[in-house]
Amino acid sequence: MDKETKSEFEKVGKEFENLARVVKGEFDNVHKEIQGLREEMHEQFRQLRLEIKQIWNKLEEIEQKLERISRTSKEDVDAIASDTLNLKHRVEFLEKRVQELQKTS
Repeated sequence: MDKETKSEFEKVGKEFENLARVVKGEFDNVHKEIQGLREEMHEQFRQLRLEIKQIWNKLEEIEQKLERISRTSKEDVDAIASDTLNLKHRVEFLEKRVQELQKTS
């Protein structure tokens, strides 16, 4: 190979090495950015999981409160019904007594 061709090959080789270094540097930068995005995504997913867990806990708490309210309401309704029946019987008894007293007077 002559001197001129050899010189051209060396020149192309150096340009190729420079280009390879630039491309490798860009790939390294892209890799670092992807790593950063991956870590950020993992952190966001972790945060989402925590928030969802908190929401579930709140929902369970609300469900328990609703169950207590429902039980209390049923107990209240039962007590009111019982009191109403007792009052109804007392009113009926009093009405009979009043009628009896009216008959005897």
